[in-house]
Amino acid sequence: MKLVRLLLHAYGPFTDTTLDFTGTEAEPARNLHLIYGPNEAGKSSALRAMTDLRFGIPLRSQDDFVHTSSALRIAGEFLDQSGEVVGLLRRKGRGGTLSRFDAVTGQAMDVDQALESALTGGLGREEFEAMFGLNHARLRSGGELLLQGKGELGAALFEASAGTQGVAAILAQLETDAKELFNPHGRSQNARINAASKDFATHKQQWRQAQIRPAEWQALDRAQQGAITQLDDVERALENARRQEKRLIELRTVVPLLRHQDQIDITLQPLLDLPDLPENARDTRLAAQQTLARAEQDLQEAQEEATRGLKTLGTLIIEEPLLIHGDAIDRLAARLETVERNRVELGQLDVRLVADRTALAAAAERMVPGQGVATLFAAMPSEADHVAIQQDLDTEAHLALQMENQGKQITALDRQDARDPCLPGGFPDSGVRQAMASAIRATQPFGDLPERLEEMQMDIVTLERQLQQALADRDIADRAVLQSARPLLDAQIQAGRLSLAEIDTAQGRLRDEEQRLIGDLEMQQRRLDELTAAGEVVTAGTLRDAREHRDAGWALLRPFYLTQTPPSAEAITRYAEPRSLPEAFEAAQGEADRQADLLRADAQRGAMYAECQTRIVHMTKRCSEIALERTTCDSDLQHWRSLWNRQLAAAQLPMLDPESLSQWQAARLQILDIAERLAQARTQSDRYQTQLEQATETLVGVLKKVGESPQTTHLATLIEQAQSWERATILAVADQRARDQARQTRQQEREELQQQSTRLQSQWQQHQQSIQAWHSRLFLAIGSTTETVKARLAEWDRLNRQSEALAAVERQQGQIRALLDDFASQAGHLAEALGESVPQWPEDWMLRLKNRLSHARQEQQQRVDLNRDQQRLAETQRRAAAEMAKHSQQLAALCAAAGVTAADELPHLEEQVAQKRALQRQLAEQKVQLVQASRHSEAELRQQLADQDTLTLDSALQRCQEGIVRLEQDERQARQQEETTRRALESIDSSDLAAQEREAMESAAARYRSGVRPWAQLKLAHALLQEALNRFRERAQAPMVAAASAYFVLMTGARYARLVADTVDDQPILQAERADGQRISVAAMSEGTADQLYLALRLAALELRRAAHPDLPLILDDVLMTSDDQRAAQALQALARFADGGQVLLFTHHRHLIDLAQNTLGDGVIVHYL
Repeated sequence: MKLVRLLLHAYGPFTDTTLDFTGTEAEPARNLHLIYGPNEAGKSSALRAMTDLRFGIPLRSQDDFVHTSSALRIAGEFLDQSGEVVGLLRRKGRGGTLSRFDAVTGQAMDVDQALESALTGGLGREEFEAMFGLNHARLRSGGELLLQGKGELGAALFEASAGTQGVAAILAQLETDAKELFNPHGRSQNARINAASKDFATHKQQWRQAQIRPAEWQALDRAQQGAITQLDDVERALENARRQEKRLIELRTVVPLLRHQDQIDITLQPLLDLPDLPENARDTRLAAQQTLARAEQDLQEAQEEATRGLKTLGTLIIEEPLLIHGDAIDRLAARLETVERNRVELGQLDVRLVADRTALAAAAERMVPGQGVATLFAAMPSEADHVAIQQDLDTEAHLALQMENQGKQITALDRQDARDPCLPGGFPDSGVRQAMASAIRATQPFGDLPERLEEMQMDIVTLERQLQQALADRDIADRAVLQSARPLLDAQIQAGRLSLAEIDTAQGRLRDEEQRLIGDLEMQQRRLDELTAAGEVVTAGTLRDAREHRDAGWALLRPFYLTQTPPSAEAITRYAEPRSLPEAFEAAQGEADRQADLLRADAQRGAMYAECQTRIVHMTKRCSEIALERTTCDSDLQHWRSLWNRQLAAAQLPMLDPESLSQWQAARLQILDIAERLAQARTQSDRYQTQLEQATETLVGVLKKVGESPQTTHLATLIEQAQSWERATILAVADQRARDQARQTRQQEREELQQQSTRLQSQWQQHQQSIQAWHSRLFLAIGSTTETVKARLAEWDRLNRQSEALAAVERQQGQIRALLDDFASQAGHLAEALGESVPQWPEDWMLRLKNRLSHARQEQQQRVDLNRDQQRLAETQRRAAAEMAKHSQQLAALCAAAGVTAADELPHLEEQVAQKRALQRQLAEQKVQLVQASRHSEAELRQQLADQDTLTLDSALQRCQEGIVRLEQDERQARQQEETTRRALESIDSSDLAAQEREAMESAAARYRSGVRPWAQLKLAHALLQEALNRFRERAQAPMVAAASAYFVLMTGARYARLVADTVDDQPILQAERADGQRISVAAMSEGTADQLYLALRLAALELRRAAHPDLPLILDDVLMTSDDQRAAQALQALARFADGGQVLLFTHHRHLIDLAQNTLGDGVIVHYL
């Protein structure tokens, strides 16, 4: 419904305020309304009232700052489709807040659903604001989006039509969000689904490889626990040794610091009684002495300069009257050059006046002899006469031209009648023509049947060749073999493939492990050879064997020494042969000691040798185990192949592995598909042949009926022959009808031209009388030509310009004389003021007076400068005296602080105090270094060093460091042993690895499934939005671009001729075409032009959709805020055009737009004031 009156009873700052859009007797109703409100006048509230009246006042309204929330009321009077005035009232509250009232009586009435739907146009608040509301911010944003989208046609039209913004950005964001979930490129692994798929495959492979061997795991676990215990013991011992090393290093570090500190204390003792002078005492003394000397020199120089200045002041002589009237003298002196130039111009003007008057009289005499200038000026035509004469002359020429053209047209019609005589005609009746047309339509779809039959035969041959080639490639004798085979399911093939892959994987793993163990065995054997090449290797095992041999000898000797019981001869022979028992025992004891010494001297090599032997034993054992496992894998492979071949034989399939069988079954489907397509092609070929024969028979029969002899039996040629006959017949009938119609039209035109010629002849005769009156007025002979009249008017124009030029010269002469007289008068007054006689030649006197004034001012300025210098010198003398007193006191204070009587004694004392301060600083630094070097106090450090010297500390530190080296070597060996056992345990510890990998697989699968649904939703949303965009562009492109072109031309002042849709890089875009044909892309437009383009698109979209919402108003808020007057005027013209079909409400707080709108649109706009 159309709003005719807005009643702001209680809303925002308004109380019983009315905006009347019905118009008055002086200003009838218009659809374009300019609503002006200065700042703080309530423009924003009035804008919100337009929407709140239709859709309800929000619960948290910001317009309750004057009236209470419950008292807010807005009313409006609307025109419905039938023209009836409907009054509606909106209050703030919940539920039904809309009520109806009679616009005349104010009586309350019921509101039905249809009335409320008509009020909102079936739209929601957001839809209404997006489609029918536009402010400066949204206009600017729309222009920026056009620039960012570079004029992409679909997005530009869709956003302008729906009032939405950023469709292209939404599409890009949907695509980006979808790629974050899944990226079809194989290189991308950051997307959620891609990452989940990769994790699933990785964990699945690791899950298959996981195996559990409990017995071996327990043995390796015990070995690892023992290695961990040994490593912990070594680490604790190493930690204690390092703590002792740190303490010794700390004591060794503080020894020189304490010694240096003692030396500083000894040197500082004699200087402690000296006074504590400030650190800057020397600089202060030197500065005071220098400043005192400089102040004495400044005082002497200032006194001498002051004496010279006083002598110069006594010699100055100044003309005071000239200085008093200096401004007046300057003003007259500034006019000297102008006065001289005026005197020259005055003489030139006198000569020019005489020449202009003579030329004017001569021109008048040449124009009309004997009449004189006054007579001619009295008869001179006015500007209105000029216009009337020109109109009469133009009308005469136009009438003559029309009569001449009408004569030519009548002659042309007669010639056409002569060239186009009436011809007799004889054509087939309509029934025959209709039968031919029906036969053509019936057979035309089969015109290409011969070609299609030929192509079909080629396809059949190709398919037969493909079928035979496919059977030969697979070595299949007959297609029946393929049909009798029962293909395995993909799951069965996949199960077989997985079983074979598991066996192959296990064999490959065992083979790789065996190769790795062989390489490691070779490496360990080389290490063993390298260790033995350096000499005898003693290990803990050989030492243990030697000691056991020694202990066995002692066990035989000990009873003899204690109880005199000799050992048995057999035991002696077994132990000592061929030596005696004591010699054998002594040799065993020496050997044990020797091996102990060797092991102590080269423990690392012994440990490495033992480690190599242990690894060789373990690796050899593992190689034996791998051989057994490979035998088991081979047996499993043979068993699987037996089962697989039985399954293939039962299904009548070839004996192939799963991968080859999968390819064979796919090839079988392709071969069967080729056979099926071959059968269909043969059936289709037979059907085409039957249709071709029927169509040829039909067309031959019809051609014979119309008297045409069939040229051939080829269907396409017969169709072309029939179409040629039909076209010739249609052209002949149409040509005859056109001739008859043209003849009748020419006869009508001839009659109309004859009537117009009669009217023009009468008008031409009447007009000749008016022309003759002008001939007399212009002193011309009756019957003068148009060119003569125009020449006489040009002569009068020249005469008038000469007269105006003469008057201008006379005015200029009077102005110059007045200026010269004024200069002489002011010069006389100035002379009287100076007490001098009035000058006879003012210019010369003024020049001399100017020079005297300049000299007087120079003397005056010199006197001012000298007085200022005297003041400055006096201030300098005062400051110098103050500086001398200040620094004398400062020197006295320094002497008192130092306890000396004269300043000459200060330098020596300052050096001693500086030495004392340096020593104290060094002492403080030593204490800081001591604190940084140790966390113990000085007393504690001196107590710990009381019975130790440097040599003792160095010796203890060396022993401690040697012990740390040995412990670190033990730690490396223990850590290496722990790492070896841990890796062995990790390589076999799969008791929970399979469960962990299975859990990881389930987690990856869950992440995969959780990402598929949102990814599909995003891709579907992107596809639907893109399809909606494309369909909207196809449907609305032509009418919307055409409508927007008209508005855009108005807004740009015809700088652009139209908008065109073009294609760049397979993408439709919007471009603007200038008057010269050059096309400009949206990206090349300025921001202001892009804003105008967006506004034009919005107006075009609303114009096309106006039928759906005919009475909803377009509400604009400060959309012309950044436009200059010219652009604003052009935009107002475009809005006025749009307002021809609907209501437009333009809100603004710019006062100049009122005058601009009224000057541009006149009565086409109504202005309202808030």
